[in-house]
This record gives sequence, C-alpha cells and structure tokens, in this order.
Amino acid sequence: MLKKLKIENFTCFSKSALTFSKGLNVIVGENGTGKSHLLKLCYAVLRSLAWPDASFAKEAYARDFAKHLTAVFRADRLGRLASRVHGHSSCTIRASWPEKWELVCNFSPKNTERVHLDSFSCNTAISLPLFLPPKEILSVYSGFYHAISTRELHFDATYLDLAKALSAKPLKGPRKGSIASSLELLEQTIGGTVKLENDAFYYYGNQSQKNSVNKRLEAPLMAEGHRKLGMLVYLLQTGGLQERSSLFWDEPESNLNPCLIKKLASILVDLSKIMQITVATHSLFLLRELEIMQEKKSLPNVRYFGLHFAKNGVDVTAGDSANDIGDLAMLDASIAQSEEYLQCGM
Repeated sequence: MLKKLKIENFTCFSKSALTFSKGLNVIVGENGTGKSHLLKLCYAVLRSLAWPDASFAKEAYARDFAKHLTAVFRADRLGRLASRVHGHSSCTIRASWPEKWELVCNFSPKNTERVHLDSFSCNTAISLPLFLPPKEILSVYSGFYHAISTRELHFDATYLDLAKALSAKPLKGPRKGSIASSLELLEQTIGGTVKLENDAFYYYGNQSQKNSVNKRLEAPLMAEGHRKLGMLVYLLQTGGLQERSSLFWDEPESNLNPCLIKKLASILVDLSKIMQITVATHSLFLLRELEIMQEKKSLPNVRYFGLHFAKNGVDVTAGDSANDIGDLAMLDASIAQSEEYLQCGM
C-alpha cells in the first residue's frame, strides 16, 4: 500500500507529489496527461517488492526495479522514462509506505540497467499488487498466457502479470468476511460466476437471477463489460485479490453502460474498504456516482487527483473532493454537451 509518491522529471511530469488514500484513489485527466503513467509507476514500485524470493540487497533491488519499470512501460531502455523537459536532468522517484518504509532512487536518460538508490528501507516482501488494463483478457486467455510468457509479443508486463494471476486455481472452501460480500456483489452484477476449465474461461449463469443466461458460456460469448468484472470475480476466488491488496485499474468504465458503471462504483467502494484501489478514468458519470456515494457517507476514504497540461509538462492537483482538483476540459465538455442537449429541448 502506497502512502506518498514524489516524482521529478518522470515522463511528462516535471515535479509532482501525491498523498494517497488507504481506500480509493481516483485519477482524472485528458488524454496525454499521464494517467496510465502514474498507475504503471505505482504498480512497478510495488510489484518489484512483491517477489516471494526477493532479495532486498540494494544492488539487487536497483536492478529489479529498473527491469520492472522498463517492462511495465515497455520502453526501449530505462533512460527513456526520464523527462527531456529540462534537458538531461535525472529522474527522481520517492515512495513511502505506512510501515515507515521508504524508497528514494534516481536515474538519468543515459541509464539502461539499474537505478541509483539513495534510500531503501523496505525489509520484507509485500502483497502482490494487480494491474487491470482497459481491455479484458478472459476472452483471449486460452493460449495467451503461454504465448506472452514464452515469446516476444508486443504487450507490456502488466498483461503477463495479469495472465499469471488468472492462471491460479480457486482457493478451497468459501471466501469469508469482506471478501465474501464483495464477491457476492460482483456475482450478482454479472448474474453468475466465472470458472477456468481446460485453459479457458467459462461463464456459469445463476439460475436465481432473472436476467442471467442459465447455461455455460465460453468467455468470448459474454458481454465485454461482464468479462471485465468477471476478472475481478475470479481474482477474488483465487486470492489474487485479498484484504490489504493494492489494485490499479486503468479506465474501469470502458465498454460499460451507465447502469453497469453505477454498479461498478458500488463495487469499487465496497472493495476499497479492505484494500487500496487506484483508478484512472475519463468518465464524468463514474466520477459523479462516486461523489454521490461520498455525500451519502458510504465512501469514507477517497482521494482525487486532477492532471493538467502546464508549461513544463503536467501538473497534479489533489483533494478529498472532485471539486478540489481544478477544472478539467474533458469533464467540462461533458457538462457543456448535457446543457446544450437540454437547451435544444430534446
């Protein structure tokens, strides 16, 4: 679980500082402002600390972290992630955890294989984080995991990590406590459950649900929005997502209709009570739904981040309300369209 992140000269960010909620974190911004970059950086920081056999010697970690950064961003080399805004300035990354662990490192545009560690106080492996890209992979899972893990396919490391997490078998016995309630909410939303059989995913409709398909369906025949939520179902079944996990989700609303986005908001709020979740979104509908839940006191721990184009890159504003993160062109455009629609008397 991340507490704070400070970055200088990293991709499009010249200098930014973020303090995260232990629950839900929402990143909003136009295309090109670096929403996915922030998600992937946070994921890479945690992912490099989560290997079961991780060596926490500084030199070993310096290489592991560099390797994860390069693979997650699929950059030609590490130095490509250092911003060119200020010439050949070094990139600096500072991350801290509630356990008072700290990581401070830097690398220059010329670095290729390792970061330079200024401070590194973590001394034990953390829970494996998960990154969900905008596109689901249940429908292509059959053969995908083997292909992406053995061949030079043009997918970044988040897809390989997700495929590996989905390859696990469900835990024995029913899930308990908060995980059980989150799993039940998700299965109610998709009207059934998801199972991995013979290296392929299948959907099983719940006969108690009026609108469910009461039969076994291949994953590609499921609605894409349901496949996205189905990944969460299976990850909760296997323990890939558990209490105190860290989940990063890029554009969770993509290919979901407003009714499902409304339910997605409830799912995110429910899960954020037991794990740290960070999402990047373009959706005014999702943002407003979260604000409504916040007003109703059902979303106690949330932090909003607004990304804005600036003279020297991208600026980050933050607050405990969406009103604190400044004007965002993408949200203003959605509101303007709604107002124009009403004025036309449609």
